[in-house]
Amino acid sequence: MRSDSSTTPDARRLLAALANAQARSVFAEISIGGTPGSSLAPAKLARALTLLNQAGLVETIETAGSVRYRIRENVFRDALESLSSGPSPSGVERFLTADGRIDRYPARETERLQLLAWIAGRILIASERVAERELNDRLARFTGDVPMLRRYLVDSGLLSRTADGSAYWLETQK
Repeated sequence: MRSDSSTTPDARRLLAALANAQARSVFAEISIGGTPGSSLAPAKLARALTLLNQAGLVETIETAGSVRYRIRENVFRDALESLSSGPSPSGVERFLTADGRIDRYPARETERLQLLAWIAGRILIASERVAERELNDRLARFTGDVPMLRRYLVDSGLLSRTADGSAYWLETQK
């Protein structure tokens, strides 16, 4: 009867389990640290525990000769997150926070290059040449680690720079 706590609970299954009066009663008893189902027949208790476990609401803890139950931590938060109201972000937006900052760099090189190209297109225009300080200010809108992002842009060939690093510009596409 062990639940897999690594999976996100299905909100419908969670609500269906709590719609059952006996399961709801057992859930309440577990949540306050009591012995579940003391007023239920063993078969009804087993059914309620199965519903709660399958819904991801409780975990079974088996120790030497005894079984305990506990509420899965963050089960309701996880279920709510699984009900996102809008479509999942696609493209480079998958790697950005809601305010447009880089959340993480893509593992796949092609996706990383797409993200970097997207940023490059937002910080410089084709014929523009800027000093390092100005470039850093512009990159700071996207990340807390400006030197790393600047290095990625140069190493990927999207930006070019003078030998001393004092000026930067968009590399023309060949």
